Amino acid sequence: MQFNVAQLLKELTGATRRFALNEPLDGLDEELKFLGPLVGTVQLLRTNSGILTSGELSTVVQATCNRCLEPIAVPVRFELEDSFRPLTEVYTGRYLHPDEFEGSEEDLEDAALLINEQHILNLTEVVRQSVWLAMPMYPACNWEGAGQCPNLTRRLAEIGALEDIELYSDADERDEETKIDPRWAALLSLRRDEDSASS
Repeated sequence: MQFNVAQLLKELTGATRRFALNEPLDGLDEELKFLGPLVGTVQLLRTNSGILTSGELSTVVQATCNRCLEPIAVPVRFELEDSFRPLTEVYTGRYLHPDEFEGSEEDLEDAALLINEQHILNLTEVVRQSVWLAMPMYPACNWEGAGQCPNLTRRLAEIGALEDIELYSDADERDEETKIDPRWAALLSLRRDEDSASS
């Protein structure tokens, strides 16, 4: 995701370059597991103050389903539109101070938006931030119907089957009742009344 833009910086405002990307993202961010390459197109446009990058990119990231906690593949699509400024003048190598450009001080000083001394425009950090922004806040399985997560439905069915198994005996319950705080004894008697009424 690095582009040598020395020639583009020598051209007139409005000159463009277009690139098709198909790049692996291994090592882009240690907290993200990418399941596919970054694909899409990027356009570099010469402006009076540097290079305007724009493009539509997509990839696939492994995430955890917010409902069933299973790993899932999440397609991520995003658009780029960022203005990069050169650190040095392409003809003379003279350092270009941020005051020579128009724009907010924050953008002009952002290291991710600088074209380095060798005139290399690096999209890596911009792409990393864009992936995080494009990720869904609550990733979920691709369910069908009214919000039914298939993995969660299967798990609930398994839990329901376990509920039919007797996990403790009546003797265990009686032992617990003897340990109950006397202030809760009235509630215990209500529970016994409900149990006898239902049987």
